[in-house]
Amino acid sequence: MAITVTATPTTLTWGNFTVVPNQMTDPADGTTIDAFTAFNFAITPDPPRTKMVNGQFAFDEPMTITITPVARVWSGVLKTNELLSHEQWHYDVGIVTARALAKQIPHLRGPNFPALVQSLRDAIKLHFTTRAGILQKRYDLDTRHGQQDYYQKIWKDRMTACLANPKADQIGGFFL
Repeated sequence: MAITVTATPTTLTWGNFTVVPNQMTDPADGTTIDAFTAFNFAITPDPPRTKMVNGQFAFDEPMTITITPVARVWSGVLKTNELLSHEQWHYDVGIVTARALAKQIPHLRGPNFPALVQSLRDAIKLHFTTRAGILQKRYDLDTRHGQQDYYQKIWKDRMTACLANPKADQIGGFFL
């Protein structure tokens, strides 16, 4: 039994984006942007099953973490492969941070069910908010929101290596 991560879809297409009438503002840095990609997650079964381990509550496997895109694109932008690749990286952060969360869940413990659930909430916040947020900000800063080809390639290569290694716990020196 295991905790698995799935992404639906794995690879974004422009069909996954909601077209919006105006350019958007990046919530992280206030920059005007043409596209925005984030991710949602779901953990099944919901609620997860529990078991006792050495007198502590723990989550029982199997579980699945599913990542789905939250993607918007401005109607006035040219939908290029480069822009889609940049947005794919933002979505991939959801996948790799979900894998890190999946590795942590079997080790979560609590003296009671509410404490166990709180430990899961804390782990979700750590991976999907704190660590994903740091990665997203650094990526956009380095690539100037995809306008700096040199750093875009470096981060894309890092993500490719991270996705290829299911045991990866860092990308570019940042923990997942």
